[in-house]
Amino acid sequence: MKTSFKKYLIIVCPPVCFLLLMVVAVSSRHSPQQELTELQIDVAQIRLGATVEEAEALFGASANATAETKGVIVDSTTMFTASNEQAAKYVHPEDYVLHTWKRGEFYATVAFDEEGQAVCRWAWWNNPPPQTSYSPYRVLKRGGLF
Repeated sequence: MKTSFKKYLIIVCPPVCFLLLMVVAVSSRHSPQQELTELQIDVAQIRLGATVEEAEALFGASANATAETKGVIVDSTTMFTASNEQAAKYVHPEDYVLHTWKRGEFYATVAFDEEGQAVCRWAWWNNPPPQTSYSPYRVLKRGGLF
């Protein structure tokens, strides 16, 4: 019985290893590698508690848009507006001033509290990054595995 199991391993293992290697090679070669933009780096450098002037100095310009809103700060990069049903799970909504900077198709928003200190910041864009048809999920989906 040992001999047949050994033969089975010799026959099955090379094709399986080859297929796994090919999936890794195709997915790593064709998966999009999005590099950080200068705006995303600037957002990450804004410390919580920074003033509007410090943020403007870091971005190198005044905000392109300013808006007042009520919301709930979940963490340093997540804010729910008062109208969002998930905000009810947290504390009572407070007033914030959102300053938004735009560079190309990317945006950076910093929320300031009533004292003028940064309490939340995030970077975003309207158009999601392009998806390749060779991502591992899409390859497996085309193969009928998902």
